Amino acid sequence: MLDWMYWTTPVAITFIGIALMITGMTIWGHYRIPIRRKGFLGIVTDRGDRLYISIITFALLMVVSFALEVPSALLSALAAASVSAVILKWG
Repeated sequence: MLDWMYWTTPVAITFIGIALMITGMTIWGHYRIPIRRKGFLGIVTDRGDRLYISIITFALLMVVSFALEVPSALLSALAAASVSAVILKWG
């Protein structure tokens, strides 16, 4: 059934992590209604919007770091995760 893609451990962890984030946000949204606010992004967002923007930003920064051939993928991932955390908190 899952033969359509080559499933490596990092790919599986990524997809499981995203599924857990979406599930957690759904449950959280059911018990506590999201509050829309305007942060430094300049648009009105709630926590689900900021999660989506931070995931896309993380992926974009990782692709850019691979294109620029940054020597350490771990440092690139830490930098991208930091930017994503800032977007989630204050975006």
